[in-house]
Amino acid sequence: MRLVVQTLLLAMVAGQCLALTKPSSIKLIDNEYTGVLFAIHPDVPEDPQLIEELKSMIIDASSYLYRATKNRAFFKTVTILIPQTWVDKPIYEDPKNATFQKADVIIAGKNPRFHLESQFPSSPYCKHFEGCGKQSAYIHFTTDFLMSAYTELLFGNKGRILIHEWGHFRWGLFNEYADEIADPDHSQEFYFSPSKNKWVPTRCSDGRWTSYNLVFDERRRNYRYCAGDESKGYEAGCVSIPSAQQDYVTGSIMYGYTSIENLVDFCASANLTTAKHIAEVPNKHNRICNSKSSWEVMLEHDDFKGGNNPARKIDDVTPTIILARARPRRTVLVLDTSSSMKNRRITKLASAARNYLTSLLTHGNSIGIVEFHNEGRIISPMVEVNSDDIKRDLATLIPEETSRGTCIGCGLEKAIEVLSEGGASPSGGEILLITDGIDTYPATTEEMKNQLVEFSVTVNAVAFSNTAEKNIINIQKATGGKLWFQTDDPESTGLYDAFMATIQSGAQDYEQRIELISTSREFQEGEIRTYGIFIDSTIGRKTSFDFAYYVNTDYAPLEVTLTSPSGEIFDNSYSGYGTELTFKMIHILVAEAERGFWNIEIHNTYSRSQEIFMAASSFARSEDVIPIIATSELSGSITDFSNGQPLTAFVEVRQGFNPVVNARVTAIIERPPDDQGNNYPSVEMQLFDNGAGADITRDDGIYSRYFTNFTGVGYYGLKLKIDNNDGLALILKPGNGNAPYSHAHASVDPEELLKGHLPQIGDQTVLLPGMPLPEPSYEAAPSFSRTVGGGSSRVSETPENWQPGDDILPPIKITDLTVTATSYQNGTVALSFTAPGDDLDQGTASYYVMRYSDSASRLTTDFSAGTLITAEDVLTGNLESPRSFGTREGFLLKVPVNNDIQAIPFAFAVHAVDDSGQTGELSNVVQATLRQQIPAAPAAPADLDAPTSGGVGIVVLALIVVGVIIVVLGVVTLLMTGVYLRKKSSDGKSLG
Repeated sequence: MRLVVQTLLLAMVAGQCLALTKPSSIKLIDNEYTGVLFAIHPDVPEDPQLIEELKSMIIDASSYLYRATKNRAFFKTVTILIPQTWVDKPIYEDPKNATFQKADVIIAGKNPRFHLESQFPSSPYCKHFEGCGKQSAYIHFTTDFLMSAYTELLFGNKGRILIHEWGHFRWGLFNEYADEIADPDHSQEFYFSPSKNKWVPTRCSDGRWTSYNLVFDERRRNYRYCAGDESKGYEAGCVSIPSAQQDYVTGSIMYGYTSIENLVDFCASANLTTAKHIAEVPNKHNRICNSKSSWEVMLEHDDFKGGNNPARKIDDVTPTIILARARPRRTVLVLDTSSSMKNRRITKLASAARNYLTSLLTHGNSIGIVEFHNEGRIISPMVEVNSDDIKRDLATLIPEETSRGTCIGCGLEKAIEVLSEGGASPSGGEILLITDGIDTYPATTEEMKNQLVEFSVTVNAVAFSNTAEKNIINIQKATGGKLWFQTDDPESTGLYDAFMATIQSGAQDYEQRIELISTSREFQEGEIRTYGIFIDSTIGRKTSFDFAYYVNTDYAPLEVTLTSPSGEIFDNSYSGYGTELTFKMIHILVAEAERGFWNIEIHNTYSRSQEIFMAASSFARSEDVIPIIATSELSGSITDFSNGQPLTAFVEVRQGFNPVVNARVTAIIERPPDDQGNNYPSVEMQLFDNGAGADITRDDGIYSRYFTNFTGVGYYGLKLKIDNNDGLALILKPGNGNAPYSHAHASVDPEELLKGHLPQIGDQTVLLPGMPLPEPSYEAAPSFSRTVGGGSSRVSETPENWQPGDDILPPIKITDLTVTATSYQNGTVALSFTAPGDDLDQGTASYYVMRYSDSASRLTTDFSAGTLITAEDVLTGNLESPRSFGTREGFLLKVPVNNDIQAIPFAFAVHAVDDSGQTGELSNVVQATLRQQIPAAPAAPADLDAPTSGGVGIVVLALIVVGVIIVVLGVVTLLMTGVYLRKKSSDGKSLG
């Protein structure tokens, strides 16, 4: 039976379908996309023309999408969310539950937090958290892209670009060209195709392309034909640029040149000869998607899976575009006061709620409070919080008495009443539901769930212990909320994390309360503990230190002392030190906290041991300072472990929209107890931004890791700690071409390039294919520390016969296998990749199996038929001794060389095997071609002057004239001999 379980899990890991806990309202029903949300950032100045540009792009995109999906999808309704910073107008509708944070497409202006500083329109991009077939976080357009007169010149029709990005965003497709920005370690402009026996460009689709193989001469600042040909290969720096007119191909949209009129299809593996997929092409899409075509990946998505949304003739695919204006936030706390919450649980709930109301909550929010047991009761109607007195009054209303019964639906019903007071629409309201027991009135709860969905009310939920009603997940998921987990363990902080997330959601960076630390511990009698936080240069305003205890005393049973970086003491003699005996809290507020390391000392003065909670948070130092912010997501609020799905944690660390790389990100996972109620210790693991394992793109500021150390059925809670990694963390600064994200391809006419006509904006030449990319610009991140709650996920079922500690998960697929060097003379190939783990990306594998073939396609389809690489073939590296996950592996291999062949192709692949004999999925296949000679650029005359910008030198002009004469004569001769096409396929311009 164990073998059956292992086989099943291996198959499921390879094809798992994860869904980020980031909510999305998109639906595709009867070929109609609804719920698509565009949102404009509050910093964008009000401009009616921006709305018109968005409308035009969306309308153009809908018809292009309908054609590209073969009549299976178009945009039916799209909402554009107008920020509150814009003047309200009668045409603006109710936003329902739309917020900027929930947007599928964001529009942000030239504020440095969103804009790559440049006078060129910023290329739109899509930010990927997960892999092939998985929806991304969002598409990012800038206002200069939408409004600039140069956009059409650089990118073509904006609606077509939107569908290119939609392919990334909705279906988890990747670029099909050599991508130096989003995939620099694997970018390869040409490769040797064994099936065609010639060098061909990296692109999709397979067809008769008209393109020019050109190289940019930096000294002359112009383009020329590449040295080399399709049999020998081409010189370094050579790129293939397609002509604007293509008569024989219709794909692919993910190739990026959507400005070409005929490119209207996604690459497919069959039944589409003009957009046929090429499985051997070394592009990011093939590497991440196991060489499946874009269309294959799309057909496996829920949009089209199993015949969903078959082709339908629709005469009008013009979308309805709704303009809605954002509303102030309204939140209702729905608190479980059933008998199962008695004693410590209700005390902790009351403490966390009071801390939220008195300390965390900022002015301008509206709050209502509801309790439920066997019935619901409104404790407070909706109140706008605009003073500290109101916050304290609300805190005194928090209940601490319990009663019998658990009617979750009754509490939700009262929450809807609160949101509907005075004839208001409940639409757009938020509920924070906290419960610990089994729902005794499930029918009522189901009815309320349907109403909440109808009213567009979002429910965030806290499962207080593993006995909490599991159906709260259904409510949370149906309404687009998030899930949190609080245990009875003294170290659990799930309640605080949920309340903190409630105030962070919807807040812009300057207004966002940034969590620095939150922890809870059992202190022994008289024990003193110290903690530390960094107040970095980006934060420090209204820094709050909060402490809570739960014992009943007429005095504060703890003493707190803060020491600033300069040695200043903040204790109970400090004017900002407040003790709330009624609420059992100590609150210390520092208006402008000094930069540097702060020491926090806590002394338990109670006569016995006690549990003490501590947290610190702050705001951006000033309105013109962009803070470092960490946000987190999980792969889903339900983890299907019984079918091999791991839990995946994601953290994005950024300053504005600039990624913070090389940070240290540590996840702490709380796990369910065993069958006897004994707690398992929390697990710590480091998350990586290395482009391996669960991580898709290296150095994009998104850190990822699989969690596999399950203990059984129940809730798993996640908390994350982030710091500057002992000074190694770096911030990617604004600059043209620096963003490591998938993006649109600039369009250009290669014939104009050969004429020396390089497009310019102002006095600067546009960055074009083949031009050297600017080096990324980094600056050292300040010493910083952040803490963020990651939410929770529930495992409902475990594999048959499984026990905690069983090794049933194989090593993760290696996705970054790379050729780093080749030598024809020595007959060697150097390979590199990131070591996988024993269980996915955890631990260390036992050994590697590596093979090669002369064909990437054959190696992919029948790995066992490839030639096995043995220890005798390995000059450097060790197949029998893998390194631990995250470290780089390097191998120098000896391969056979036939000196009669000038170009010898090899394809390599590898997989890892663990100590239980489980085999990881086959890696990406890489190609290495050993060449006798690599074509070199022609030598430049010593007296050749560089041309002026936009022109050519006299010598160059003379050479061009001579060249034209030779070409004309050559063409006439070729036409007479009938070998025109064969000749055209071997010089700089190619057909095929």
